[in-house]
Amino acid sequence: MNLTIEHLSKTYSHGTPALQDVGFSIDGGVFGLLGRNGAGKTTLMRILATAMKPSGGRVLFDGKETGAHLKEFRSSLGYLPQSSALLPGMNLYEFLDYMCVLKGITKKSRRVDEIDRCVQIVGLQDEKKKRLRKYSGGMLRRAGIAQALLGSPNLLIIDEPTTGLDPEERLYFLNLLSRISFAQTTLLSTHIIHDIESICENVCVLEQGKLLYAGSTSELIRQQENRVWQTVCEPGAEEALKQRLTVVSVSYNAGRPTVRYLSDFPVADGSEPVAATLEDAYIGTLGGVKR
Repeated sequence: MNLTIEHLSKTYSHGTPALQDVGFSIDGGVFGLLGRNGAGKTTLMRILATAMKPSGGRVLFDGKETGAHLKEFRSSLGYLPQSSALLPGMNLYEFLDYMCVLKGITKKSRRVDEIDRCVQIVGLQDEKKKRLRKYSGGMLRRAGIAQALLGSPNLLIIDEPTTGLDPEERLYFLNLLSRISFAQTTLLSTHIIHDIESICENVCVLEQGKLLYAGSTSELIRQQENRVWQTVCEPGAEEALKQRLTVVSVSYNAGRPTVRYLSDFPVADGSEPVAATLEDAYIGTLGGVKR
C-alpha cells in the first residue's frame, strides 16, 4: 500500500500545536518514525490509524482519501498502539476470536483459520490457551501484533513496540517485524534509534510537530559523512565540550570520557574521524542533544 500524508496539522483544544504542515509518502517495507518524546509521533500515528481527526491536511491510501473511504481503509489497516489493554482474563485464542468479530470476520471457520495463521506468525502456538495476564511483556507485544495481523491488512501501524522489553524479547520482536514487512507496509514509531537502524530503509524525523527529514536512512547518514569525530578527554572536560560542540554521546572507560561530536573539522584535542551512524545523523538533524 502507498500512504501519502499531505500538509497534515493538529492543534489541540488548549491551543498547543502537535503537528504542523507534515507531509511525506510511504511506499512498502518498514518506514521508521523518529522523534523525541513530545515530537508528535503518537499524534501522527493516531491520525493515520483513524483514531483521531486532523485539524488540517489529508491522508491518501493508494490515491484515495481516507476520510472519503473510511470503511475500506480501516479494513486494510492493522494497528498496535503504544499502550493496549488485551483483556487479561481471556486466553489468547479467546482474545483473537473476539477481535475477529470486531473486525467483521464473523464466519467461525474463517476465524479459526485466521487465529491459527496469526498465532503461528508470532510464535505463540503453545501459549494460546494461557491467560493473557500470565504473559510476559514480550509475549503481550506479540499478541498485539497477532491481533493487528487479523484479516491480512495491507498497512500496519505500530507505536513504540519495544519499550520495556528485555534484550532477547526486543530482538525477537524486531526480527518478527522484519519478516512480516514483506507482506505489509509497516509504519514503526519509536525513539530507540537502533530499532530503526536495524530494519528500516526509510525514515522521517519529527521535532515539536514539524517534519525535519523524510527519505532513506542511508541518505540521512550520508549527510553526516566526514563530520563525526571522537576524542578521549580528562574527567570533567566533557561538560565544557558539551557547551561548545554538538555532542552525540559520552561514554566512559576506566573513568575517562570518550566524547563523540559533530563538526566540519576537528575541534577538540586528540580528535579522530569515525564513521557516521544513524544516531549521529538523527542528533545532527535535531541540532544536537538537549542539555
